[in-house]
Amino acid sequence: MTRSVFRFAQWSISQEKVAAVPQITHELECVVCHDSSGPCRGFETARDWAFRHSGLNPSHTAYRETAHRNWRATLLE
Repeated sequence: MTRSVFRFAQWSISQEKVAAVPQITHELECVVCHDSSGPCRGFETARDWAFRHSGLNPSHTAYRETAHRNWRATLLE
């Protein structure tokens, strides 16, 4: 027979607040071909990529945005 010990603990989760880590990045993905801008610090950079992509591929007019945020879980004592 195996015995187990479980410890119940309280955790907190909050946005990462390190200067070197961007608060949020944006990524736009073409719904037609699944090409993407990659993560960008500013939405305008991802948007500009989408404009160029649509200009080169006139039938590619639908995009999906993914916003990336960094979070940290902390064990409460």
